[in-house]
Amino acid sequence: MKATIKTFAAAAAMTAFAAPAISGGVNVYDDGESKLKLEALFYLNSYAQTDDRITAGNSVKTKTAGLAVDRAYFTAKYYFNSDWMMRLTTDIGHESTLSKKQNVYLKYAYLEGKLAGKAAVLRVGQSHTPWIDYEQGLWKHRYVAKVMSDTYKFDTSADLGLGLKGKVADGMVDYFVTATNGSGYGNGARTAGADYSARLGFHPIDGLDIDFQYLNGLHGTKTSVTGAGSAGIKSSLAQAMISYGTKEFRVGGNYLINKDKAQSAAASSTHGGNASAAFKTAAIGDEVKSTGMALWGWAKLSDTPFGAFGRFESLKNQMSTAGVTNPTKEKVTRYVAGLEYSPIKNITFAAVVDVTKLTNRGGVTTTTDKDTRFGLYSEVKL
Repeated sequence: MKATIKTFAAAAAMTAFAAPAISGGVNVYDDGESKLKLEALFYLNSYAQTDDRITAGNSVKTKTAGLAVDRAYFTAKYYFNSDWMMRLTTDIGHESTLSKKQNVYLKYAYLEGKLAGKAAVLRVGQSHTPWIDYEQGLWKHRYVAKVMSDTYKFDTSADLGLGLKGKVADGMVDYFVTATNGSGYGNGARTAGADYSARLGFHPIDGLDIDFQYLNGLHGTKTSVTGAGSAGIKSSLAQAMISYGTKEFRVGGNYLINKDKAQSAAASSTHGGNASAAFKTAAIGDEVKSTGMALWGWAKLSDTPFGAFGRFESLKNQMSTAGVTNPTKEKVTRYVAGLEYSPIKNITFAAVVDVTKLTNRGGVTTTTDKDTRFGLYSEVKL
């Protein structure tokens, strides 16, 4: 009982001496040493949306408006010493099929340790995948738009498994490789096959970043059940990106190729943003090949709280069934533009226009879908 009281007293003392920072979370100190760091991140976006689906000349418009809590994260990081730490991050998600539609998920839960300084850092648990979080850090406007491989579900931002990352050659080269379940966060299931992903980055001069990714796996689609298993979908993603910038601006460009090929008749996988289920692998040998490119940039006006940003994406999906390729490609184009204002370092508002147009939906030339959004987006950090 005395031990319990002592433990609660220590926890209360630590909380009492928590020191808020201007940015980057709140540090909790124990005997003058910061061991626990608490962080929070909200994406609070208010916008009007019009989805206009045209089929054989017939237009059906769906309009909605209001506030969306697009993301709400809470993070706790505990540092055992200068080499080892653990992290827990929760994430809010929206599920329209449940009575309580806003639900809390586990985003990150991992142990990290330096095996050889910055050159080799081990991660075990549910952690970042090599690419998405890295690109988001350069794009800096995740609260408005995801990066392309995340938007179109070619990759997942977190998964369960092992990772090794590091920086070598005085930071001119960095890498991150993972072996994961492939089922992604929010699912977290063990599977019958693993996904392998790697990012290799080169930084020859200050501000210039050249990065490559290769992902190969099954995305959790393989099952092993006697008489009823599925070989799943064999997926491969190759991506290249180059960007240049400073603290005041950054511009960048991406190019990617993704292939999904069915290994069994029970397999099922759909890509292409809001593309229909008509473009999915459903029989042995079916394949969807996607090629995409993105151009993006942002800038801050010196000595002011104002800035601007923009993004353009183009994606093409092509279906092959029983060795026959559909000549009609499904095409997705997206334009994002915004002006932002930061009254203080931790809060940013942006007036945004976001337009996505999908033509030849499901490989059908008479079907088009246009999604238009405009409104006030915001990012709030602790």
